[in-house]
Amino acid sequence: MQAYTVYNQSGGQGKTTVARDLAAAHAEIGQRVLLIDMDAQNGSLSNYLGVDDNKRNPEADDLTFHLVEQGQGEFSDLIRTAEPNVDVLPSHKRLNRVDEFLDSHENYIGQTKPDDWEYPRYERLLSVLRDNDVPNEYDVVIIDPNAKADTVYYMALYATRNVVIPAVPTRSGYESIDGVADSAQGFAENQDINIGRTAVIPTMVDTRKGDHKDYAQKLRDEYDAPVYFKSLSAFESAEEQYVSVFRLFSEHRSRIRKSEQNILPKYRTLVATICATFGNPLAEDAWDGEEIFTGDDFWGDVEIPFADADVADDAVDQTVGVN
Repeated sequence: MQAYTVYNQSGGQGKTTVARDLAAAHAEIGQRVLLIDMDAQNGSLSNYLGVDDNKRNPEADDLTFHLVEQGQGEFSDLIRTAEPNVDVLPSHKRLNRVDEFLDSHENYIGQTKPDDWEYPRYERLLSVLRDNDVPNEYDVVIIDPNAKADTVYYMALYATRNVVIPAVPTRSGYESIDGVADSAQGFAENQDINIGRTAVIPTMVDTRKGDHKDYAQKLRDEYDAPVYFKSLSAFESAEEQYVSVFRLFSEHRSRIRKSEQNILPKYRTLVATICATFGNPLAEDAWDGEEIFTGDDFWGDVEIPFADADVADDAVDQTVGVN
């Protein structure tokens, strides 16, 4: 199984859109995906896909309760199907208080532990996923935390061991990547685990702007970014329809505008790259003749690491997480 966290500590980098549409790209080739929404704020992933109806319900069960062994029902009852092959574990406002719940859990079970016992706070999500057989039920797990370097984010990192970083091609977006890398590396060293940078993705690129072009090229060259995404109305339209951009084009649009024609091919190329990074390269016919992104005049040529191609020597750590 492949697992990764989509994260940037700077808001407005497109992380939730990327998580949503990456899930649909994985699903398009038959991979079963679990999206875990760990953002308690409004406009989170479960809102994007129309499955956040219990987010403010104080009586509802949620992931927070299960993290502290107080689930109100079966873990599987929390999961909602959003699209074919795409399930969602919705977020709840209770996640804003997750540290309070974890502190209480630590105090409760610590009563029977030796003095030198340390509460495995950041392991709690991983334990819940393992205990509920998620590694066997799904091919891919994608976690979307909020844009904070907090307990929720570190639980996501501990569970997945890999991070996908979307970044707008501006100075602040470019510099945010080092911030993500530093926080992940520091956490990995503290926990004695390995965390890989699975992909960097330039988002909301406006090729008419000189600074966007310059920073997008830096992201491509310095981080081997395989694709880039422009700021297009299709992403907002998908949000309005509570669907992925894949489903938007298949069910809600009679035609795809010229400016939008590369969106799905880019996601396919991105998924092929991610799978190869995990050591599971796809066959060249994975999309049964569907179009993929092989580059353009702005981005240059893109080599897609299908099963018969060599994976780059500097591929990130192959730990897939959650297993």
